[in-house]
Amino acid sequence: MTNGSLNSYRFSFWIPLFAGLLILVPVFIWSGFIFLAKIDGFVVLFLLLVAMRKWFALARTNNNRVERVQLSTNDLFLLQQIIPSFKHLPSSAQRILTDQIGLFLAEAQFKGTWTPKAQFTIGVAVALATWDAGYLNKQHWVLCAAENNTYYIADLPEHILEVPVFVVSEHTLSALLSSECVVSLKKVIERLS
Repeated sequence: MTNGSLNSYRFSFWIPLFAGLLILVPVFIWSGFIFLAKIDGFVVLFLLLVAMRKWFALARTNNNRVERVQLSTNDLFLLQQIIPSFKHLPSSAQRILTDQIGLFLAEAQFKGTWTPKAQFTIGVAVALATWDAGYLNKQHWVLCAAENNTYYIADLPEHILEVPVFVVSEHTLSALLSSECVVSLKKVIERLS
């Protein structure tokens, strides 16, 4: 979370401020100033929310994080064309798949001539290829278009991949994960790591 300098978060200012305000709460209660203790507690809560908002904004800026692309209704229709069995997947798998596709589209860079459907199809394949691996940062990935519906990842130009095609017979998640295009992409992704 703190990829940048810790000084930019100004912990040396916030921590003594919170400590001082929190120490005042029992002092006010012991002195009989219950109302002041309540006000002090609300001030601590408000300042903590302000500080956390600032810290998270700084962390997002320092780590160069990009926001996930929110898939539209048209994107979901395209996803159902690419994977005909998408509606038959469990709702948790559908949500994970759409979230991972959104992350891929936000992070990966594309060079050459790409159609939106090809980018989206590769996003589906990458989400399936990294299904069990958890989150994988793809901000350094550059996908280059080649000839005849093929592409390669710039770091591994010797591995030419075809734009995936998912067949109708792949009704389950396990069938999708074991499809030939996903398995070959998974091998290339493992070499990237």
